[in-house]
Amino acid sequence: MTDLQQLARDTMTRARTTPDAVAVTLREAIVRGIFRAAQPLKADEIAAQLGVSHIPVREALRQLEGEGLVTIYPNRGAIVASLSRADITEIYDIRTTLETAALRQAVPLLSPAALRRASAVLDEYELETDTRKWGELDLEFHATLYGLDGQPRLLGIINTLRNQVDRYFHIFPLAVKQRKPFQADHRAILESCVGRDSETAVKHLEQHLERTKAILLESLP
Repeated sequence: MTDLQQLARDTMTRARTTPDAVAVTLREAIVRGIFRAAQPLKADEIAAQLGVSHIPVREALRQLEGEGLVTIYPNRGAIVASLSRADITEIYDIRTTLETAALRQAVPLLSPAALRRASAVLDEYELETDTRKWGELDLEFHATLYGLDGQPRLLGIINTLRNQVDRYFHIFPLAVKQRKPFQADHRAILESCVGRDSETAVKHLEQHLERTKAILLESLP
């Protein structure tokens, strides 16, 4: 539980309420692979480690159940949700539909500042040695190009789907093994965006998501 305490110090200040703060901490713990699929999430232990009562922990677990990260069984408690091959395939099919639509719409409207920021994020990614930050940079890169500041619902759906699968990249760890191919995909997407070529950018994004899905499926036991 030491990792959970450290994570709480890093994340608890982001939220406005105690249940939100606990949810942020537990979400990060699951996405980073600190809590593994099918691992029990004992509310009493979590509450003691975070220095809160049981009530916000239970509320946070229900919130994460709605995000697909936790499964709650009546009279048995909560565990980290597991994903089947069919689940992963469905998630990536939905992501491809939503993210390619967002990118296609955004490319003609991307400002020079947004394109510079996306390029800077890729530069930062190449220099970053802390693997825990790679996921944050990957998310920022895609979010910058999708231009979803005015579409919070769509951004929320995409982020929820990402969180459900991103944890496996820390567990295996696929992010380290696939760093160069993923970065090459990102550069190709960005180059097409700079050239205002929506269809080519979408094609590269589709290939990137398909590659990511295939790698993840191959890594499952």
